[in-house]
Amino acid sequence: MQCRSCGAEIPVDERFANLVVCGTCNAAMVLDEKAAAVSGTMAVLAQTPSPLYTGGSGTVSEKRFTVIGRVRYGHEKGFWDEWFLSLDDGSSAWISEDEGEFAFQRHSSDNPPTFAYDDAEVGMEVAGEDVTYLVEEKGIAECEGAEGQLPFVVLPGERVPFVDLSSGVNGLHSIEYEPDGEMRWFDGVRLALADLKLDATAQEMGMTDGLAVERTAGDSGRERIVKTTDRSVSLKCICCAGSLELPADGATSANCQYCGVHLDLSGRAVTCPNCESTLPLQGGERVSNVFCPECNTQIDVRQDVPKILQKLVNQKRPDVPFKVGQKCTFRGLELRLIGHLRYTEKDAWGTYHTDEFLLHNRDAGHRWLIMYNGHFSFGEEIIERPSKLKPQNQRPRAKFSFRDRKWTVFEKSTKGAKITYVDGELPWVAKVGDNCSYMDAINPPYLLSAEWARKEMEWFEAEYIRPGEVAKAFGIEKKDLPSRRGVAPNQPFLVSPFLRQGPVLMLLFTVLFAVLTALAFTQPGKRVASWTLPPKDYAEEHLTEPFKITRPNAVCKAKFKANVDNSWVYLDAAVVNAKEEAVLDFSAQMSYYHGTDGGERWSEGSRKDSALFKLAEPGNYRFLFVGQAGTGENAGDVKQGPVVHVTVYEGAVLARYYIFCLVFSLAPFVLMQMRRSAFEKKRWDDADD
Repeated sequence: MQCRSCGAEIPVDERFANLVVCGTCNAAMVLDEKAAAVSGTMAVLAQTPSPLYTGGSGTVSEKRFTVIGRVRYGHEKGFWDEWFLSLDDGSSAWISEDEGEFAFQRHSSDNPPTFAYDDAEVGMEVAGEDVTYLVEEKGIAECEGAEGQLPFVVLPGERVPFVDLSSGVNGLHSIEYEPDGEMRWFDGVRLALADLKLDATAQEMGMTDGLAVERTAGDSGRERIVKTTDRSVSLKCICCAGSLELPADGATSANCQYCGVHLDLSGRAVTCPNCESTLPLQGGERVSNVFCPECNTQIDVRQDVPKILQKLVNQKRPDVPFKVGQKCTFRGLELRLIGHLRYTEKDAWGTYHTDEFLLHNRDAGHRWLIMYNGHFSFGEEIIERPSKLKPQNQRPRAKFSFRDRKWTVFEKSTKGAKITYVDGELPWVAKVGDNCSYMDAINPPYLLSAEWARKEMEWFEAEYIRPGEVAKAFGIEKKDLPSRRGVAPNQPFLVSPFLRQGPVLMLLFTVLFAVLTALAFTQPGKRVASWTLPPKDYAEEHLTEPFKITRPNAVCKAKFKANVDNSWVYLDAAVVNAKEEAVLDFSAQMSYYHGTDGGERWSEGSRKDSALFKLAEPGNYRFLFVGQAGTGENAGDVKQGPVVHVTVYEGAVLARYYIFCLVFSLAPFVLMQMRRSAFEKKRWDDADD
């Protein structure tokens, strides 16, 4: 068809199109059965860092698609794009893109959960037929422009109330509320960028950051690409507001001569509406607001004409080791620090600050570096969600599984952390005074966080990193970083090099000495003699038959056994050599009592005893026994006592040496467990308070 405004030829897919935007003059035309009527003019939509573009094609979820339209919606925190797809199977679908996150959705007539927009609250659970949904975002979107073909009529400035819900791990669903009370339900899943297989990206087609499409109404209707950065403007440093000396050779970067930050000049620049300083943006086309360091003003840059969000005249820069605009490299990924937020919480024990630094890479998007009490974590926003988990209801130490890990809830704050400092650039609007509630769960060194405000919930995963890695990433000295205090929620317990390298060896020693200890108790040595002593023998002194010891300094063991029953027997024993000399003496006692008390059986004592002794010289020896027996505390008639069985062994093993070695082998592990327990106690002290 031909444009009713400029006459340019416009390709139209009549199966889907109800609104067509002319790519030459931006006229918006509503199609009906009879004709196309011009209803207004759409604003030109600048190409973002997205890989998608109108006219592009590719594969998603094993379905071939062609992008035939786009509509951009703005809201109080930023904007997102909805890409309208024509699928090769004759159906249509949408890909929504918000701050580099994607979702594949279809308009569905299935029975959606039904509730009024005013009744929706972030974190609210909504029951469906077979699934439970969790409200993640609520807001009113305003159309900022459109291009290509769309299946419904939308004009700039039109406002649409919406609610986003999640289900399972990747489910993402949207409800749009019409003025007449009707609801449009979109069913879908979150996507990773790798799930989009594009035939050619916007970047490969020349639609890159810092570029805008200038459309001309020539005969060919072709597009030409032009730079939007005006290098003749006097630029200010995004970090210190110092005037930048632009390279004479037309280079796309420059060093600030005052603070030393290396700045990228290839993107767009914005002029502060308060002090008229011009700032080169470092975070690509998705920057929603920027802080002007010249006049301490936060600026909304989502529109062509920047607007003042708030003036922060008394804002004092926190003492942190990093600067906005500074470069760093984490895990092989080159990043630039483009934003800084400080969250502050207060309770009865004090005031706590958490600094979050937003890092940006043109291709990989955003990462976060979190600093708390001198501890650091490096992470990013995630698209998956724990299934059937409502963060607002979690309690400390509660357990759940997610991403093949077992998580423990560390803390939850429903009063919220307040933003007390904003610097640099952000892809959404965050102002001083905003509050954010959160739930943190840990599986050291990993941290899983849910953050929610009144209208939105987001999830992040981070990993604890040591100060040395942070210093290396920024090219600074480790001593320039703040000292660590206490134990961080996701800080791992580090094992010493000795225990890390030698646990197998220590385990072998432990097993060896445990076996030797058991043998020492169960294998008394070579049996050399045994006697049965009736009570008449030990009632008075009794000298046994000789027994022979064959080795010098022999360790011997005497074992005693008597069938005492609610009674006792006591023996004094002396070892006598061939010269009738007593060379040593010891005693043995056996007592055993039992009964019933309050219906419960009890027993105490033992019917056995043993003694170790050492004989210096080999030769023949005899035992001299004398004893007592009784049934109470005092001795009774010894001749009524029990029979005592005595056995003597040569070459007994002293178990105490093996026990000592066993304890020595176990000591490092015991000390490690004690250290671990103390470490975990420090970790949980604040959370328990």
